Amino acid sequence: MSILCIGQAVYDITFPIEESIVENQKYRTYDRHECMGAPAANAAYLCALWGTETSLIARVGKDLFGQEILRTLEHVGVKTAGIRQEMNQKTSISSIIVNKKSGKRTILNAPLKEAYFEPHWPEKDPEVLLLDGHEKDVSLAGLQKYPQAISMMDAGTYKPECWQLFQAVDYLVCSQDFAFQYTGVTIDLDEKETLKATFEKLAELNSNQLVITLGEHGSIYLENNVIIHTPAFPTKPIDTTGAGDIFHGAFAYALHQKLSLTEIIQLSSVAAALSVEKLGGQTSIPLLKEVEKLL
Repeated sequence: MSILCIGQAVYDITFPIEESIVENQKYRTYDRHECMGAPAANAAYLCALWGTETSLIARVGKDLFGQEILRTLEHVGVKTAGIRQEMNQKTSISSIIVNKKSGKRTILNAPLKEAYFEPHWPEKDPEVLLLDGHEKDVSLAGLQKYPQAISMMDAGTYKPECWQLFQAVDYLVCSQDFAFQYTGVTIDLDEKETLKATFEKLAELNSNQLVITLGEHGSIYLENNVIIHTPAFPTKPIDTTGAGDIFHGAFAYALHQKLSLTEIIQLSSVAAALSVEKLGGQTSIPLLKEVEKLL
């Protein structure tokens, strides 16, 4: 029994500051933080840390950043044979500016150029397949190769070129931004008609299970034609970077554990909440038994 994540791996460099950034100004910080990031990579890290056999298919450069990503993943037991090391491209990197007062972040991302590559599939067929929308062609190949796997999509941004992925997965777990970009409807928790209209429109894209994450306002999902709102757990945010990645990683783990959808949302919400209370989302992931105490 295992989980396969397909998508992006990035090296993050985070700069926490005490104020909002203004153009054409210089800021100095001595509290720089560096770690691996990106949706599929962070999700794989979490699932492996929590004791599940996990593989990652992604691409990095054959450089120091790429080597550090591999070291980080292998340290928690992620199987990295599927990570392709590119000779002629540099590892994807992100420079992240975090406002220490609010926990909000601004990200500058320099990604690898996408190109199809022949993937190195894991030795064991996965039970759960997590996709983050990057490496589209390889992701489609994964869906075709493992039709028996429960598939989910970490859908942060609506990209028309990924419509086949959005349609095919068993669980489309999308952000509020994604929902607005596709439907044109602004979600207002106090206006039930906006929730109904959003789910009705999203159902045209994916007729399976829909979940919408709302950041600090929690998440909403449709079950038995009833829209259910799960509030976010209260936190004192220090760095919101990677919270969505952790939510989706915990979601994949919970699918693997065959939890109910309500339990899946609760576990994912707790994990995401805890991840924002320290700098560097994936480095602050608690042990599973610590999370379970809060459920």
